Parts: sequence; structure tokens; C-alpha cells
Amino acid sequence: MSTYSSHNVIAQQVPTARSALSAYVRARSVPPLNVMRRLYEIALDCEAEDPARLPSLEDVLEIWRAASVSRRGLGDDAVQAQLARLKAARRRQHGGVVLPAQQGGPAPRPTPPAADDAIRHLKAGRENDAFSLFWHIGQTHTPAEIRDVIAAYTIAQERDAVDAVLASASERRAEDVLLVTAALLEAQCYDDAMALVQASVQRSG
Repeated sequence: MSTYSSHNVIAQQVPTARSALSAYVRARSVPPLNVMRRLYEIALDCEAEDPARLPSLEDVLEIWRAASVSRRGLGDDAVQAQLARLKAARRRQHGGVVLPAQQGGPAPRPTPPAADDAIRHLKAGRENDAFSLFWHIGQTHTPAEIRDVIAAYTIAQERDAVDAVLASASERRAEDVLLVTAALLEAQCYDDAMALVQASVQRSG
């Protein structure tokens, strides 16, 4: 089986986009946790006759966590610094007061699987896994996907999740930040859009 067709098959089995799988294979991005687990399951199926040839899932996930930290600059201090910058941007918007989550706006659209996984990790107390996924969403998802995630998290009153995704998105290129901002404005997430822009400007300045 050719590399192209085998990548197609694996991408369908995950499921994920073939372009995303290609980025993982070329080490251009780190897969989210749920995708990493699914890739391991597929690898086990491929090595059904001799599964001992594969490292344990625990070892694979430890490497994944290390790669996540290295690739995204994560770590307790980094996450707190990013969130602090985002929250400071919110306070500047409202004269030093952080307002409660916005209500109203269009009905939420379906969100990517990573968004639901992140909330499950957060509620279960697995904050490192949760914030790794929040960071992945903000860094790699499309502006429309980020808009939908922010809208869904806002309705669910998951303010920490909203801020974590926005903090991650603020680290992207200026062009990407503007596209995400436009998508947020479309969803009537005005305060979130302004906080994203201010956090991005603060980082660049």
C-alpha cells in the first residue's frame, strides 16, 4: 500500500483530516490527546501478531506530553502567564472589572471532539491534559471552529476554558488573530474578540 493511500486509510479510521495526519507525521504539529490514543489503537491492530513490539500506552503518552510542552511552549508558568495576559486585557476593557460570561447570540454549532474532551479532563481534575487540548484548539483549529468552541464554552459558563483557548489563539500570527477576531464578532462574542486583540497586541508589543 502506498504512503498516500495508507495515510488516507488511517485518517479515515481515526477519523481526522488527511492534512492533519500528514502534519503529525512530519512533526509540524502535535495531535490532541484523543487522536493520540486512537492512533495507538490503530498501531496495536497493525501489530496484532506481536503487540510487544510497541511501547506501552503510558510510555507513548509520556512522550506525547513532553512533545506538547516542547512544541507549544507549555508548562505551568507559561499557561499562567498567557491566562494572566488575557485576563488583564479583559480588565482593561471594563475599567478593572472582569464581567461575567456573555449571554445570548446565535445558537452554538457542533464543536470539534477535542473541545468536549478538554472539558471532560477539566471536570475530572486532569488540568494538564485539559490545558494541552485548549492550547491545541487555539493554535491549530480554524477561526470558525474556535468561534464555535468559544460560543459553546460561553453558554456552558466554562470561563476558564474560554480564556485558555483565547490565550492560545493570541499567540498565533497577526493574520490568524484577525481572522479569529472576525469570526468571534460574527458570533456576537464582542468582549472575547476585544480581549483576544488586546492580548495579542500586548504579546507583540
